[in-house]
Amino acid sequence: MYVLLRALAGVGLRWFYRSIQVEGRERIPQRGPILFVVNHPNALVDAMMVGWVVPRRVLLTAKATIFRNALGAILLRWVGVVPLRRASDEKNPRDHLDRSRNEDTFLAVRKALQAGGAVLIFPEGRSHDEPTMAPLKTGAARMALDAWTTGAAPELAIIPIGLTFERKDMPRPRVFVQVGEPLRLEDWCSVEHQRPVDELTNEIDARLRTVTLNYASADEAARTIRLASTIAALMEPGRPLGEADRGLGVDTGIARRIEELSAGLGTADPEVRARADAVVERLEALHRTTAGHRILLEDVGIDLAPRARLRFTLREGWLLLVAGPVALWGRLNHFVPFRAAGWIAMQSVDSAADPAMRTLVAGAALVVVAYLAQTVVVGLLTTPLMALLYLASLPVAADVNFILSDRLRRMVRRARAFFVLSTNPELHLRLTTELALLRAEVLSLDAAFGAARVETDA
Repeated sequence: MYVLLRALAGVGLRWFYRSIQVEGRERIPQRGPILFVVNHPNALVDAMMVGWVVPRRVLLTAKATIFRNALGAILLRWVGVVPLRRASDEKNPRDHLDRSRNEDTFLAVRKALQAGGAVLIFPEGRSHDEPTMAPLKTGAARMALDAWTTGAAPELAIIPIGLTFERKDMPRPRVFVQVGEPLRLEDWCSVEHQRPVDELTNEIDARLRTVTLNYASADEAARTIRLASTIAALMEPGRPLGEADRGLGVDTGIARRIEELSAGLGTADPEVRARADAVVERLEALHRTTAGHRILLEDVGIDLAPRARLRFTLREGWLLLVAGPVALWGRLNHFVPFRAAGWIAMQSVDSAADPAMRTLVAGAALVVVAYLAQTVVVGLLTTPLMALLYLASLPVAADVNFILSDRLRRMVRRARAFFVLSTNPELHLRLTTELALLRAEVLSLDAAFGAARVETDA
């Protein structure tokens, strides 16, 4: 059941998200006890994402309230999910401080780690829409120290995983999954000295913050991410249409670098600060200019020669001719379940995480029902063999539809850029000149900050 649901989750995630970039997967040991600690920005999707990305079976922990449904509880336990009773869910105030309420869960986790298994926990204790991580609960640290001190898992490693979603409230965004450096308890603790739970919780918090983006406000987050995306496009123009969109990890890395530079502005030379302010203003002006003409920054440097236009038209036209019918087949066969899932997802939205979670869950159920119904109808009208071939074609056609739809979107965007820039040579010259100047200034400014930091540290 776990293998089946993991495979279904992978299909749903690939269909809902345009790009899922994973960095640091090689840091996950193939064997041995692991406690994965993960930030929690996107409700059920977070568990699906980690379960699909991690190449090992994972014991999941989840809030006990979702076990109230008897049928759901049976399925969750069958898959390998254990309930965690949070203090905030306890109706009796006396139970808020009663840590024995999770004795069975701690025992299940200890047994899993003792057997060399992997366990997933969200130490924030809840999913939320805040632009920064919530204060961590002590549960992850207590589980780890319990398994280590009892001798159940002397080689236990705590591995942080950061989940960054480009957008949570709309389909086809990008996702960045970053696996951090493992924290091995045998190195961090010692036989003579067991560090306290709070100290380990703080260490987990620090390591999680190195693989996540955290901001003081939503406005600061939006501005920094927009600026990072602009710089990423500035430094990486002209991506071929055949390649997927730039991975979100590039933007995330630049956003972290912006935060580092912003933190050092207070002690920087006044001239350097003035240059930084000027660069930010010019970048935002450039973003407004390209957005005003409905073109993307990475398309400014495209080749406008007539030969390039002809090659573009022939290549994309041939691709549409060959793959278009398959994509259309996929779209037609999935139109009803996808539209129904989208409608269900937008009913009574209380959190930015609701649309993705509901679309994936409802979509999975509706697609399975649609597949079964369509297969039965085809089998009745033709033969069982034709019905099986029809069923096998459906997920493949859906994949082709999503891939071709993304490429078609990029093709339309590139064609618009061709038209705008070729009919307005002055705009093209102004944008390409500003791109070159800003690229050089960003690199120079980054080097200046780096030199200043080295001097300050010395």
